[in-house]
Amino acid sequence: MQTDPDFGTFFLPGPTEVRQEVLRAMLKPMIPHRSAEFEELFARIQVGLKDLFKTERPVFLAACSGTGMMEAAVRAIPPGPILSLVNGAFSERFAHIAEMCGREVTRYAVPWGEVHSLDRLERYLTDAKFVAVLATHSETSTGALSPVRQISDKAHSKGVLCLIDSVSGLAGAELRFDEWKLDFVLTGSQKAIALPPGLAFAAASEKMVALAADSPNRGVYFDIVEMDRFAKTNQVPATPSFSLLYALEVQLEAMQRETVEGRWARHTTMAEQISSWIDASRSRTGADWKNIVASEFRSPTVSTIQLPEGIVGPEFVQKVRKLGITVGTGYGKLGGTTFRVGHMGDHTVSTLQRCLDACEEVIRG
Repeated sequence: MQTDPDFGTFFLPGPTEVRQEVLRAMLKPMIPHRSAEFEELFARIQVGLKDLFKTERPVFLAACSGTGMMEAAVRAIPPGPILSLVNGAFSERFAHIAEMCGREVTRYAVPWGEVHSLDRLERYLTDAKFVAVLATHSETSTGALSPVRQISDKAHSKGVLCLIDSVSGLAGAELRFDEWKLDFVLTGSQKAIALPPGLAFAAASEKMVALAADSPNRGVYFDIVEMDRFAKTNQVPATPSFSLLYALEVQLEAMQRETVEGRWARHTTMAEQISSWIDASRSRTGADWKNIVASEFRSPTVSTIQLPEGIVGPEFVQKVRKLGITVGTGYGKLGGTTFRVGHMGDHTVSTLQRCLDACEEVIRG
């Protein structure tokens, strides 16, 4: 997709590198947001967003990070206890947000880098009454990809809603909102969508919005009932971030040329590339490093790599940076022993190879 020869140096798992064409779009002048001009912009954006989410439902947008839409999801559901599936730092954040919104939260936690057993999830849902399950699609702290379609189906079989954080999943990992009969999916602009930070997006089913209409304490800024009502008239409840919407329009046009399915395939290819590289590099260098996630559960957008013993994560990352490539340190308790590569957004096999070559050069010493 990208043609800029300087593109391909920034491999954080968010924020991701943004193409110059997208950045230039942000220089367009402001317009009144209660105007036909804005409504036309909103309508054009909706076409691309609906394709991205694979839905006919309106896609909500707000000037915030994905955290804002997490709170919107929690505030929208009826009163009652919540089951939160925790397998890393950001799934734990979802649970924490629910607690800070005054909800009773039960955590079904597994070790970082693992995914949850569907059989055990069913036991949790059988043994106690929950109103919702919180699930993280792509756990950015580890690179674990959860089977959210099956998780949602398990929840629905017990009459329970499923709220999905796909911040580092959507636009890189397959997700089909309507076909999978999902309730609520949220994401942010700065991951696989490859925009600057500052926008969050969400889709909600008709059932989810109807339940929210009768739920107390929805707040104002994150009220999905208002978001839904305004979206139906190509509007937003509060002043939008025009500059980011201009960038979004340009990026969605590029995504539609590639197709969403093509984008999923490209991300899958990059994930396979990094897995193959780890094995080949281990043979070439003798370095004992590995992806911390089992092969069948690896996210197509981010990989967390266990470093050989004696190599400190932040020091490794700094050495790679001296070669002109930025990768991410490990997150939280994995910070000292791992590093993360964000192979998402507009990166390709060729740009990713530059990153992997730099990493191997450092490991060779």
